[in-house]
Amino acid sequence: MAKVIVKFASRTLQEVAIGPQGIKIGREVDNDIQIDNVAVSRYHAEIYRQGFPYYIEDKNSTNGTSLNGNRISWKAALSHNDKIMIGKHTLVFVEEPKDRANKKTLRNADETLCLSAEDLASLRRNR
Repeated sequence: MAKVIVKFASRTLQEVAIGPQGIKIGREVDNDIQIDNVAVSRYHAEIYRQGFPYYIEDKNSTNGTSLNGNRISWKAALSHNDKIMIGKHTLVFVEEPKDRANKKTLRNADETLCLSAEDLASLRRNR
């Protein structure tokens, strides 16, 4: 199961597993990851799985969301050890080795993934 490690400066604040419903990030207490900072919107971003890749999606936040130093305009696919910046906090996306081995990486949500019948069968076995 993938997880997110929340950091501020060099301190690790928490680790949150990403369940089947994904995780919500923001300033409000009903988010899975609550970041109590004025630079963070009430409902800032969401991480979820859509097929094989996980995605980070900005939820029209005021100050935006960055992935590896680049501001995302809507959503972007995540890879192991990607760094998400929300306010002054860094969220590190971590995948288990078995997920990394079986994943076909898509860097843009608009890309199409082509799989052979053998790859598709392998993906189905490893769910």
